[in-house]
This record gives sequence, structure tokens and C-alpha cells, in this order.
Amino acid sequence: PKISAAFDYGFLLCISEDALRVETLNEYLSSRSYLVGYGRSQVDAEAFALLCRPLPERHVHALRWYKHIAALKQNSPCRSQAKAKRVQPPWSPPEGTDVSKLHLYNSLTRTKEVFVPQKGNKVLWYCCGPTVYDASHMGHARSYISFDILRRILKDYFKYDVFYCMNVTDIDDKIIKRARQNYLLEQYGEKKPSPSQILQDVLTARTPFKAKLAETTDPDKKQMLERLDAAVDAALGPLQMSVQSNAAGDTLQNQVLLEEAKDLLSDWLDSQFGSQVTENSIFSLLPKYWEGEYHKDMEALNVSKLILVNNSIYEVLTLCIVLYFLSARQLRLAFLMHSWKDTLDYSNNTMESAIQYERFINEFFLNVKDILRSPTDITGQFEKWEAEEIELNKSFYEKKTSVHEALCDNIDTRSALEEMRALVGQSNTYMAARRSAKLPPNRMLLQSIALYLTDMLKTFGAIEGSEPIGFPVGGNGQNADLESTVMPYLSVLSDFREDVRKIAREKKVTELLRLCDELRDDTLPELGVRLEDRDGLPTSVKLVDKETLLKEREERKKMEDEKKKKKEEAARKKQEQEMAKLAKMKVKPSEMFRSETDKYSNFDETGFPAHDAEGKELSKGLAKKLRKLYEAQEKLYNEYLQSTQNGS
Repeated sequence: PKISAAFDYGFLLCISEDALRVETLNEYLSSRSYLVGYGRSQVDAEAFALLCRPLPERHVHALRWYKHIAALKQNSPCRSQAKAKRVQPPWSPPEGTDVSKLHLYNSLTRTKEVFVPQKGNKVLWYCCGPTVYDASHMGHARSYISFDILRRILKDYFKYDVFYCMNVTDIDDKIIKRARQNYLLEQYGEKKPSPSQILQDVLTARTPFKAKLAETTDPDKKQMLERLDAAVDAALGPLQMSVQSNAAGDTLQNQVLLEEAKDLLSDWLDSQFGSQVTENSIFSLLPKYWEGEYHKDMEALNVSKLILVNNSIYEVLTLCIVLYFLSARQLRLAFLMHSWKDTLDYSNNTMESAIQYERFINEFFLNVKDILRSPTDITGQFEKWEAEEIELNKSFYEKKTSVHEALCDNIDTRSALEEMRALVGQSNTYMAARRSAKLPPNRMLLQSIALYLTDMLKTFGAIEGSEPIGFPVGGNGQNADLESTVMPYLSVLSDFREDVRKIAREKKVTELLRLCDELRDDTLPELGVRLEDRDGLPTSVKLVDKETLLKEREERKKMEDEKKKKKEEAARKKQEQEMAKLAKMKVKPSEMFRSETDKYSNFDETGFPAHDAEGKELSKGLAKKLRKLYEAQEKLYNEYLQSTQNGS
């Protein structure tokens, strides 16, 4: 039972169960201070006397009222007083809930421990810098980016005062050896050895390399050495043939072999002449070069600035291959989608997942920005919330809590990104439902969600710049200016195009419709602009990276070509079936079995077989089966004759 407009004291008396009476009273008092009116009355006193004892803690509203009436009775024993001084009710502080604390994996205890800085909020972080003597690989990139992600989250999300320091080693056995090898290989090339000399030296250098390959047990390293050996073997063949035939030799063949065999040749040269290299400048140039390359690569990967210690040099990532296929953001997302302390699978599936995640999130940002650009007055920005908005907002807060708990759990960015993906999925469902109902979505709610997601991606280092919502467009630092500058013009163009399309449809001017489609599909994508035509709604205008749009256009064209190919194939098969059926219809029933002399040897006057190929009379079962085929063909043939008579 529930109490609605006015308190029914008699109804309260009718409730015999104490627990139900208290629950009913608690619900009624959830929106008022007294049972009747705005002050203590006789009804409060009688209800108080009826309860006779303190109420359970869980009924907070009834308990507040009970304590307040008790205090008033104690301070005002004389009921005849005209007006009692107002007494503040006692305050019951909320119990609250446990707050998640940051736990980090402790490699010493091999378990997750509560993270407690030694001095207040200040975190001193020392990270050992890698040793550099050549270009690095994806593993090094993961180290740089993963530590950058952890540092950003500690600093920007958990608000720690982080002092991050990495050492720099400017001398090391590997650096000395690689610098010496590079110098010897360069000197070897400057001497311009003959093809036969190159061939002899490579074959000599290959002997210790083969021994090293045979001794290697690590499968990954062995596979790498095998690939190197195969490349050298392929380059040896053409030069060996030239030398054996006493040909002059091709300079290109020499260069190819020297390039493929540079690792094993430089190793052999070092073993022969390395002790003669003593010039100090040879060893200082290599680390200086790689340190400069490191800083360039860290800037390209959006890694935060570091405090450097001068006794080391960084290992640098060669990005020319990786970033040809992936952007710095996509590479970072790939690392974010995996636990920072676990082994990462560098497969194509891993990288494709990062690309799809970026595309999914970016599409949400574009849709929200399109909604926020739609014209509205000041009151239209503060829409009333219906059940759908309340549900989405509830999910929004739940997902924020889940993201926070994931980051507290050893900075689990993989789970955090999945929660963010789920939030975007729910927001997309909400927008689609509103679009289907021809109703505007709640701008403020979607803006809040988009701002939160943008802020989190900025914290992770996946978004640069000051744009409040979404990924930058047009390069770093240009996003806000570019979008605010060109969008008014694009909106005018879009509205004009929509008016032209409307007139063209009414007047049935197909050429104008084709030109409008050409503007949308061919011209604007070259400028980084996507138009999305929507039935019953204004055309959506979105600024998207040009390369992304061109790739989308290529994929769309590919799908259209495949669809067209399938359609043509289906039409061809249908035509073949119709031709085969027509050819079959033309066959007279009396002729259909006569050609099958390998099966039948005697026929009646209608052409129906009576004996098999060996002269034996057909069985009744076979004759019955053939008769059905005969009658079916007879029907087809009659249809054919009828069609020819009708001229079809």
C-alpha cells in the first residue's frame, strides 16, 4: 500500500504489521518533513506515539522524522504554547560506499598492491633507457608508448605530481661494435672491390654466419637469420654466374649483394680488422644520430616530453614501415587495447581491431558534432528528459564508474576501452531510435558523453589539440580553426544541394540528380568532406580525414563492383537455365529416348523404349519411371508449340 496526496492517519492505523507500517510511513515522508502541513501537528504526535520505538536505520526518511519529533517533544513539553521555536532536525550523515583505490602490479610480490606514494601526491619515476646501436622494432615502440600511457593516466587522471626520468647511455659494447662495423663496411664499399672479390668475401663471411645459424635455438631469432640467409643466397646467384662466365659484372648485382649481405659481411670485417679502429669520433657519431632520430619518432608517436640523464642514449623506432599502414593514434589504440604488462600479438588482426575501434569512435564524434551544429533556440538546448534519456544517462554514469574501476585495477586500459565502446554503442542506439521517430536527440546529454570520451582519449594520448569533441581534422592545431571556418560554407552548400535535389525529383531531371550525387561521392571526399543524405532529415555534413574518405570510397566502389558482378553472374546463370529449358522444350517426346542407344535398343511407334541396350524387356518399375519423364517432356513440348503459335 502507498500513501499519495494527503496523509490518511486512519489508514496507517489499519496496517497491523509494524514493518509494513514503517515502510509506508517512510515512503510518504520521502518528500515532506511533517505528516500534515508545514509544522508539527497532532497527527505527528499520535503517529509518533503509535510507533513507540526507534526505527530501523534503512528507513532514513521515517527515522529523520522520528528523531525530529522526539527532539521537539523534549524541547517543547507544554503543548499549549502558541508557537514553538523551530528546531533543526538531527542530521544523519550518508553511509556512502567504498571508493576504488589504485592498485598496481608489484613485480617483487608478483601481485597487485595499493599504490601509495612515499611523499604525499608526488611520484618519482625512474625508467631505464634502452641501448641503441641500430633502428628498433615494434617491441620498442610498445615500451615507449605504454609507459607514456601509464604516465599520462597517473598524471592527468589520478592527478599525481609525476616526475618521470629516463637515463641515456652514450657508450656501450653493442654501440661500439655497431659503430665499428658501420665504419668498416663503409670503408669496404669506398675501395670499390671487384665482383670476384665481393663474391669471395661474402662466401667467406657466410661460413661463421652458417655456424651461428646452426647454433641458434630461439625460434624467432632463428627464423630471422634464416630469412637473412635466404636473401643472401638469392643475391649470390646472379653474381656467381657473371663471375663464372667472365662477364664484366653488373654494378647493380654488386650493390644488391652488398646490401643483402651487409650484416654478415660487417660482422666478418669486424672480426678481421676491428682492433684497428680507434678513432673516437667514429663511436660518438652513431649515438648522436640515433638520439636525434629518437626525439623525432617520439614526437610522431605523441609521447610526452622526458627528463633526460646524460649517461645514456635512446633506442629509436623506425616508423617508416609501421606508420605507412598505421597512424600514430591507431598504433597507440592497439597498445591501449591490451594489458600493458602482457605479451602483445602483433598480428594483422590486432592492428585491424585498432583501426576499426578508431573508426567506430570517430563516427560517434562526427554524429554528435552534426547534432550540435543543427540550429536551435536557447530553450531547445534544455530539452525535457524522457525515459530514454534517463536510461542513457544512468548507463553513462555506470560506464564512467566501470572505466574508473578498470583504471584502478592495474591501469586496465583494455577493459576501459571496452566500457567506452559499450557507451558509444548505447548512444548510437539512442540516436538511431530518435532519428527513426523523427525526434531530435537530447543535445546536452550527447555532448556530455562526447566530452567525457574525448577527455579520456586525451588522457590516453590518443587525441591531441584543444578541440573539445573528437579527433583533430586537418593536422594538429588546425582542427578548431578549420572546422569553425569551413562549416558555415559547407552548410550553405549542403542546403543549396538539397534544394536542387528536391526540385530535380519533382521535375524528374535525372541529370541534376546525377550531378548532386557526383558532388557527394567524388568531389567533396577529395576535400575531406562527407555528405550523408537522410530521408526526412537534413543532410549531415562531416569533416573527415581525406585519406579515410578516399579509402571508404574505394571500399564502397569495390562492394558495388562485387554486387554488380554477382548480379551479372546471376543473370547469366538465369539466361543459361532459360536457354537450357528452351532447348529441352524443343525436343519431341518421340525423340527424347531414341538418342540414348547406350541404354535402349527398341522403341514403340511413339518413341517410348521397350528394351534395354542388351535387348531385354524393361522392368515395370523402370518403364513407369520413364513414362513419367516422357509425359513431362510431352507437356513441355506442347508449351513450346503453344508459345510459337502465340508468337512469343
